[in-house]
Amino acid sequence: MGFTNFIATIWASKIEMALKNVLVFQSIANTNYEGELKNFKDKVRIIQIGEPTVKPYAKDVDLAAPEKINDAASELIADQAYYFNFAVDDVDANQAKQDLLQKSTQNAAFAFAENIDKYIAGLYPEAGLTHGSNNAPIDITSLNVDDVFLEVSEKMSENKIPRANRFAIIPEWLHTKLILAGLATKTQNDQLYENSVVAKVHGYDIILSNNVSKNSAAWDKTRCLFGVRGESFTFAGIISSVEAYRPEKRFEDAVKGLYIYGGKIARPDKTLALYCDKTAEA
Repeated sequence: MGFTNFIATIWASKIEMALKNVLVFQSIANTNYEGELKNFKDKVRIIQIGEPTVKPYAKDVDLAAPEKINDAASELIADQAYYFNFAVDDVDANQAKQDLLQKSTQNAAFAFAENIDKYIAGLYPEAGLTHGSNNAPIDITSLNVDDVFLEVSEKMSENKIPRANRFAIIPEWLHTKLILAGLATKTQNDQLYENSVVAKVHGYDIILSNNVSKNSAAWDKTRCLFGVRGESFTFAGIISSVEAYRPEKRFEDAVKGLYIYGGKIARPDKTLALYCDKTAEA
């Protein structure tokens, strides 16, 4: 059976399902707007409702006139696009067609996920709060990592960021510092709690990613992101096209697909970028 007999919507759904299993940043993002995307460069209007004022109540005193709750709107643009295009020779296909679909979709999803996570990690300049800076990252060891997390928590709480559903996306080296400090426990199998969470520290879901933004490949200076699950980030992505075809000059089955997406820090006021540097233990 050739690739051309596979239904495109099934290919797309399998890739999107595989993507959800490997994406880190999407796991903490608001994805309510994905259904509105159809084509590259599509724009999605994100509505954010203002917060009402709470006033003291007094018996037998008229209530103040109702205040107008203005909404703040921003746009998410699906300005990122990646594709895959692979072929299998008829001879090879006859030997391995049973699991070829599953493996190819998983590989495509993993490749897409790497690009997506790097893209969203690169949105750190949009964070409304910072701790440290590019020019003066905070040196972190197991001796001060607890203090750094407490300082981040203090800054977020001072800015009225709710404690519920807080997350921290960090690299492996920072997770190691938490373990050395006794703040996190590494299980024998390094099991995940749920939703990519490997530990809970000071109320934060600790989520690991190799794709946190770095100054350069040669340096360990990184920008970790702290925020509120489902609020800090907005992400929307869709497999916009999947086609199976026979290349004209080959005895092959081929499949090509296009994935479009966009993301942003929707609530900068609820997001903090920690600029930090891996420092040797004393």
